Amino acid sequence: MQRVDDKTPELIYLNGRFCPLEKARISPLDRGFLYGDGIFTTMRGELGRVLYLKDHLDRLRQSLTELRLAVPWSVDWASTLSELLRRNRLEKEVASAKIVVTRGQSAVLGLPDTEQATVVIYARRYEPPQPSAYQTGYRLHVFRDGFSPPLSRFKSLNYLYHMTARQAALDVGADEAVLLDVQGRLTETAAGSLLLRTGGEWWTPHSAYQLPGITLRHVTKILEEAGLSVARRSADAADLFSAETIWVLNSLIGVMPVSQVDQMPVTEPAPEEAGRLRAQLFARGR
Repeated sequence: MQRVDDKTPELIYLNGRFCPLEKARISPLDRGFLYGDGIFTTMRGELGRVLYLKDHLDRLRQSLTELRLAVPWSVDWASTLSELLRRNRLEKEVASAKIVVTRGQSAVLGLPDTEQATVVIYARRYEPPQPSAYQTGYRLHVFRDGFSPPLSRFKSLNYLYHMTARQAALDVGADEAVLLDVQGRLTETAAGSLLLRTGGEWWTPHSAYQLPGITLRHVTKILEEAGLSVARRSADAADLFSAETIWVLNSLIGVMPVSQVDQMPVTEPAPEEAGRLRAQLFARGR
């Protein structure tokens, strides 16, 4: 069991109450366990609050609606997350907060209504990459074994494909995997969005098989406020290799430069530029 310090056990929020992680119990018949029937979102916490919480909740609710998954009681997400951070003594720490909602229990196939959804919220200390890691940048590996599933547009608990892709990247000495859709087009990475610059123009891949990235949306807004446009376009792996700048974005790491793709160096990783955007991103979310 992970502990916040040597004396205090980690607490989680489970179905309306706070409890020690070691005492938390979820039924083995829960559909999240049986079928990956659930949605999650991972957020960055700083100074006792979650960054861009409204955006995460909006995406979470949209996903729950589309998958016909209802939380049958009202959760004050903001106050619950703040209280969980406080109880785990994370008010002065960088934290990773995660909401998980499953359908609960039902033997009916399809997407049935259930009497009780399962809601779990975690809040743990997060160790961001060291400055040297941001300076060095990620090494990417293009994963070509299969393609991004249709559920990639949700933060679904059906996440094994993404983890398989990440492991394939690790196995060849890379840090992260680039995913392709059924037509061989770029989508995203196993745990982040892609932002690229080619010929001085910023762009991001467009596919029906990708998650709407919250960090990507806000970094795009910062760039547009500076007078730079960001295009969304269909692209393949060749477009990835021809880009002079590639960044990976997600809620925890912010903006991570990429130094190479399948051992081919990226011309202009631009770590200083990425660092300035990362600082603006986190400052705006506080």
